[in-house]
Amino acid sequence: MKNTDLTVGKPFKVLLIYILPLFGSAVFQQLYTLADTVIAGKFAGETALTAIGASNSIVNILMAVALGANAGCAVLVSRLFGAKNNSGVKTAVFTALISFAALSVILLIVGVLSCEPLLAALKTPAEALDESVTYLNIYYFGLPFLIIYNLGTGIFSALGDSRTPFIFLVISSVSNIVLDIVMVGPWGVAGVAWATFIAQSAACILTLVFVLRRILRLECEEKPHIFVPAVLKTLLILALPVMLQNSFVSVGNLVIQIRINELANVQGLGITDGFTAGVKLIVFCTTCFCTCANGLTNFVSQCYGAGKYARIREGFRAALVISTIMTAVFVAVCVIFAEPLVGLFMSAEGDTALAIESGAQYVTIVAPFFLVVNVKVVADDAVRGSGGNLGFTISTFTDLILRVALVFILTGPLGFAGVGWAWAIGWTLGAGVALAFYLNIPCLKKLRREKRANAAGESIRE
Repeated sequence: MKNTDLTVGKPFKVLLIYILPLFGSAVFQQLYTLADTVIAGKFAGETALTAIGASNSIVNILMAVALGANAGCAVLVSRLFGAKNNSGVKTAVFTALISFAALSVILLIVGVLSCEPLLAALKTPAEALDESVTYLNIYYFGLPFLIIYNLGTGIFSALGDSRTPFIFLVISSVSNIVLDIVMVGPWGVAGVAWATFIAQSAACILTLVFVLRRILRLECEEKPHIFVPAVLKTLLILALPVMLQNSFVSVGNLVIQIRINELANVQGLGITDGFTAGVKLIVFCTTCFCTCANGLTNFVSQCYGAGKYARIREGFRAALVISTIMTAVFVAVCVIFAEPLVGLFMSAEGDTALAIESGAQYVTIVAPFFLVVNVKVVADDAVRGSGGNLGFTISTFTDLILRVALVFILTGPLGFAGVGWAWAIGWTLGAGVALAFYLNIPCLKKLRREKRANAAGESIRE
């Protein structure tokens, strides 16, 4: 595999070739996450799905750190690579690896110490608490591997290579599913967690070895540095908005999970099981079609670093077309097959009827609004690739704050259906904010002014 310059070639073709492996990676990554939940729900006992669901919001906060590391490093390395600054690329990569490895160890220690009190504070149903603590503690020990793996995939993507991490992820995903099947019988929920730990660790080590080989082969005019505080500061400026976005979304989901657990304690565990299954499906779909936007960020960053601002606008339009086609497929599948898809997660034990009804209701309300959130994330990632972190953060917080508030407001009169409508309304208003910030990217506004000035000049000459 080789590095790819995204600043040349027809934007639609370049993006399509670049995005397809990213899409494949997202599908496989989400498939093995779904496999964890499906296998646990089917074979690990009545409370397994509830235990995993109770842990999900905390797991998502940890994932936010990994995604922030990925995004921050990818944007900076893309920019430096687009500017042909190979020494800067090496310095950024070395600094990122050292910094985020240290951070992951700190998070591991804090997580293990706070695990049980936090799950209890979230009103996790008592019958699922012990399994949830076990599952989450194992996940914490795999955190360093998760963060470094995501950092590595971000570096590959920044260099224009989306195929290598895709190959590694396929190997990891297949291994994870096989291990799930083997280990769930004797060890239940803990077996599923250890299967993920083993697969993630292997993927991390493989990715790290190949990333370092790729980086060390870059020719430099100046000697790179191992660690530069100023580079770390830039990395954090780029990574923190993504971390905060996903962390605040996850914190919001923690608050929502409290409301879901309250409903479950009144109506039955089927509510929690249905919500867990529904959220897994929604996250699977949104993560897959959002890979187009993630690819656009690196495309925009390279073009921004190269000063090719008109190409940013062309890339945005191309990415929006590609992602809309992808998104429409997910909408159709979710709306038509909501009940059987939710049913995949359910065992014969527990209140299966309530769980399927609740999960399918949530999915059918939310799925049509995939088309809205698709526009939001494409606009967000174009803004982020152009250095507009403030706009990216504001649009996300608008969506999140509304969703959290509306869950508590709407579940009163609408019951569990209010959860789905809270998602739909939050996404819609967040998309409006994201588009407003995209239209005000400084370099694109300058292009529009120049175009109008040239048009006016031609009109006068005529």
